[in-house]
Amino acid sequence: MIGMSWSLPNNYSFEDIEREVSEYWNKNGIRKKVLEKAWKEREGRPLFTFLEGPPTTNGFMHAGHARGRIYKDVMIRLHLLRGYRVWAQGGWDTQGLPVEIEVEKKFGVKSKREIEEKIGVSRFIEECKKSVDFYISEWIKDNERLAVWLDYENAYQTRHPRYLETVWSFLKKAHDHGLLYRDYRVVPRCPRCGTALSNHELSLGAEVVRDPSLYFKVKAKNNDFYFIAWTTTPWTIIANRALAVNPDAEYVLVEIKGEKYLIAEQLLDSILSKLNVSSVNKISKFKGKELVGMSYLHPLAEEVPANANCSPPNCTVVAAEYVTLTEGTGIVHTAPAHGPEDFETGSRYGLQVWTPLRDNGYFGEDAGAFAGLWFKDANKKVIEALAKKGLVLLSEEVEHEYPHCWRCGTPLIYYPSAQWFFKTTAIIEKMRNALNETTFRPNWGYSRMDSWVSSSRDWCISRERYWGTPLPIWRCEKCGYTQVFGSIEELEKASGRKLEDPHKPAIDEIVLKCPRCGGEMRREPFVADVWADSGVAHTAALRQLNLEGLHSLIYPYSFALEPPEQVRGWFYTLLITSTILHGRSPYRTLGMHGLILDSQGQKMSKSKGNVVMARDAMRRHGADQLRLFMCYRNSPWQDIRYVDKEITEIGGKLRIIYNVVKFLVSYAQLDKWNPNKLEEDLKFVTLVDRWILTKLNKVIKESVENAENFELHLASKALYDFLVEDLSHRYIVAVRRRVWIEEEAPEKRATYATLYTVLKRSLPLMAAFTPYHAEYLYQAIAKNLGFESKESVMMEEISELPEGVLDSRGESIIENAFKAVDAILAYRASKGMRRRMPIKRVSLLLEQQLTDGEKREVAELISGMANVTSVDIVGEPPKGYVSEISIEGGSKVFIIEESDEETLLLGYAKELIRRIQLMRKEARLNYDDFIEVELSTPSETLKKAIEHHKGYIMSETRASVLKEGRVDSGKEFEIDEEKVRIQIKKV
Repeated sequence: MIGMSWSLPNNYSFEDIEREVSEYWNKNGIRKKVLEKAWKEREGRPLFTFLEGPPTTNGFMHAGHARGRIYKDVMIRLHLLRGYRVWAQGGWDTQGLPVEIEVEKKFGVKSKREIEEKIGVSRFIEECKKSVDFYISEWIKDNERLAVWLDYENAYQTRHPRYLETVWSFLKKAHDHGLLYRDYRVVPRCPRCGTALSNHELSLGAEVVRDPSLYFKVKAKNNDFYFIAWTTTPWTIIANRALAVNPDAEYVLVEIKGEKYLIAEQLLDSILSKLNVSSVNKISKFKGKELVGMSYLHPLAEEVPANANCSPPNCTVVAAEYVTLTEGTGIVHTAPAHGPEDFETGSRYGLQVWTPLRDNGYFGEDAGAFAGLWFKDANKKVIEALAKKGLVLLSEEVEHEYPHCWRCGTPLIYYPSAQWFFKTTAIIEKMRNALNETTFRPNWGYSRMDSWVSSSRDWCISRERYWGTPLPIWRCEKCGYTQVFGSIEELEKASGRKLEDPHKPAIDEIVLKCPRCGGEMRREPFVADVWADSGVAHTAALRQLNLEGLHSLIYPYSFALEPPEQVRGWFYTLLITSTILHGRSPYRTLGMHGLILDSQGQKMSKSKGNVVMARDAMRRHGADQLRLFMCYRNSPWQDIRYVDKEITEIGGKLRIIYNVVKFLVSYAQLDKWNPNKLEEDLKFVTLVDRWILTKLNKVIKESVENAENFELHLASKALYDFLVEDLSHRYIVAVRRRVWIEEEAPEKRATYATLYTVLKRSLPLMAAFTPYHAEYLYQAIAKNLGFESKESVMMEEISELPEGVLDSRGESIIENAFKAVDAILAYRASKGMRRRMPIKRVSLLLEQQLTDGEKREVAELISGMANVTSVDIVGEPPKGYVSEISIEGGSKVFIIEESDEETLLLGYAKELIRRIQLMRKEARLNYDDFIEVELSTPSETLKKAIEHHKGYIMSETRASVLKEGRVDSGKEFEIDEEKVRIQIKKV
């Protein structure tokens, strides 16, 4: 084992701590040792198996990524430290559009066609592989700096042949069960990326935009009225083939300004309001079903040649249940080529599925007046054309959600094409039943995911791209016979050739003979949806390592964690594939984490320029401060504002804990205290010692229980508030004078033993949240105090204290004493009294009955912490008190006498002590350094304070010499307008 210095310098630096610990971990292989031992040496222990949501290898880690990584690591570490047998395999999402687009940026590619024309498919795929390798290495660097401990050496990669075989297995099983099919239908499409997308991808890329809200007239054929239709996509009117009405709704024919319009009666008032028309002449009413079959003149017949001869069944009124009466006119313009519902309606009525729009988003020559236009740009031209003919009733703008490509941000189109689909609708109930096996953190995650699953549509699983898992589907060009392969071995056997790389373009060279007609079978030229890749991680991750035998042990996984949006993404595809492959849920518990917002509460995005990269955050604050902020600030599932000041404030707790350890080590070394005598020294513990030990035990229980429920905010608050508020601000303040006793007193040994015990038990739990500081402080205590330690704090186990040192009665007594201290300090503040000016006498009336020894300890504690010269514990209210203060629990504090000359002088002595201690700190002296002090003051009051309390000042400041006289250098202070010059010198 390679050692380090583990000193505790006065100038605390998180950079130095993290650098030294990181070097120690790396040189000694600590991460690998901890994870290997946790799996190989803990057979028979409770299992914790973690399923990694694989980061996409197409960019660098940002603060939002870091938040999720931190939570994952905390959960893994907690189970490591609790003695679980832990499986923590890393994973990387290495294929699909995200990777391809990153490579496209490198080459300045703006469309899919340019890949083939400028780069070539083979080279493009090789560049994708190089890009993946680069980003994996960069992510590992950031993970290691963030102290995220996963098994990176055996991490799964979705591009690995053994891994992607599981996608093939899923598709083959789906095909065998009649759940995989090819169909021509309208699907979401990214015109820039040149591929179809799935409905769950659609939900991931919705953006709020402003679009036209067009109310337009459509002339009824052989009638004198107009249908009033409404749309927010005027460009689709070019491909209009029907008007849809609600069959059960009431429609009314009205006359406005000399023209007759047909509108849903329920929406008439809102339209009249928009037109600033107060009243109309209602001519007649119709049920929607009475309008079905009526013909109309295409509104763009003159502009688009193909629309000139639009005749039945096209350009007629059809019935559709999806026509709502909440907005618009109750008459929906229908373009079967540009909407799933429109397509289904068109199929039912035999409508033409026609569009002059090309799959790249531009209109072709057959679009007539709109040829060559980008589809979004056509909106304006269509409105102008309709207005020119007097067919625009009203044109506004509306703010609404419009689907955009979840990877490149391009507005999507609905477009007809032949694709492969997984019949998700056939297994909805099976998925819902499987979901009942899963616990959600937070609980509302279940209803959100169950709702999504319940509304599932069939999954368009094919993508017209290059770098991805090739669909293992061969189809006969002659008779249409289809064969799906479930493994590379199956394909090699059928083709009679070895397949070195199952990716494009090599796999496309395989041509099979059709067993049915003898024709040629070629592979369907698609790759799989990238969500299918990560969606089989529950099985493929082990298959890649040839560890399928472990599947029954590891599966279903104990825990997976991602943002709530993955209810419609990774969590969803995991559930689909697991239901097919294994008939159950792949995860026992799903955790969800919120977003990282900027300091103004805005969502971070590259377009806004407000994204904080993980490296920048760690460079500014350090990994541990960032980790503690993410855990402590909010519940994991709430959004967090990234505010530098708050990170520094919360991270400041680590500096305080560092100083607690330095306090122990400095004084224990000075007194040559040995932890080997721990049990003997714990026999001398007092009430306040037992209080902090009992409190520690409760905190360990509370923190672990909260962490089990993924309430990491409560778990971290319990621990770090205890270490800062109870241990540093209360316990050490209460007992610090013990360590200044020069001789080897039992109470001093008890203090060291208590502090040591609290820290030794707290640091393993602290290692889950802030591992750098926990490791550094653990090693510092071990090496400086000379006890037998583990190679790493991560090899310890979180444990509670034995019952013998716990004291619930003593805890209650001390808690009441601290309440009394708080009450006295609040009284001081209300009277404007300085903290260092003693109150002469206080009486405390407690509800509890105390022994004489307990009274003495409580009185000493209150006297020291509240700066009271004399404290009496009484059984009844005293006479002649200045003020009475009630405290929680029924006890009371009585201020008997505030001050006299003696307390005034003691107060000035304490003010002098404060100034000398400040000078010690500025001189960066160690706790055990002795000093000589010289003071010069014209103030008779200060001279008297020095004379009366010389010994007290010397003991508090570790001064071997204290002289009052002429001082020419040093530093001048003012205390209540009384001047004093102080000079110190290290002995």
